Amino acid sequence: MRLCHAIMLASLCLTLSASAEDGEPEDKSQVVIKGIRSPELKTYRVMAAGLDAFDDRHELAPNATELRFRLRARRDSADMDGLALRLAGEETSIPLPLAADHSFTLPRDPQAARDNAELILNKPKGGYRWQPEIHSAGVPDGMRRLGDLRLECVVLVAVAKKEIGLLLTGFINSLLLTSDWCSHEKLHMTTTVVRQLRSATLIHGEERIAIELADHGLGFRPPLRDRQYGDDTLIELQYEEE
Repeated sequence: MRLCHAIMLASLCLTLSASAEDGEPEDKSQVVIKGIRSPELKTYRVMAAGLDAFDDRHELAPNATELRFRLRARRDSADMDGLALRLAGEETSIPLPLAADHSFTLPRDPQAARDNAELILNKPKGGYRWQPEIHSAGVPDGMRRLGDLRLECVVLVAVAKKEIGLLLTGFINSLLLTSDWCSHEKLHMTTTVVRQLRSATLIHGEERIAIELADHGLGFRPPLRDRQYGDDTLIELQYEEE
């Protein structure tokens, strides 16, 4: 998550970037959310807030059966081979199997919460990020459903709010004039992908609307707050190698 200078304190607490878009001047007179980026792995209590958000807002993706978290390298030097993950605390030791795409599910475990267990990688944690992965059944290959992406944003924000606590969350809410950060007019969330994109196109009836790419083609910015596009709206992704 990138926040402007007015809420840089919050961005530091979230271990998020406080820089503006490349080449785009900041307006320090107003609160501007420039995007959301997934942070490093946190404690079980913090990450489990994402599970609660998935359940609470499941109407955004009623055909999604589970919430997965996927690990991504923060930099080119981070090695994705041989990664292993577990929940660890004084009385907790639970392996979390990684799928081929480096995604995992987080179990509901009261003991891990009481133990304030942490998600531990077998490699330096600072080299990796996580992102929520929500995919509704029946969505064609090469497509993303807008409601799934909206729910991914809700999960990210829920984890961030849990980490910074009620006081700082309330402060940011007062600056944004809403507790629903994902629908804020200044938010431009980037959904990351694993391959270079050529285009992202929102399909709305007979319309085909180009969506802005980001991160040098490794992400796109879906119109999360624009309610003229229902949750079942699809976004077609085309990759460079195709």
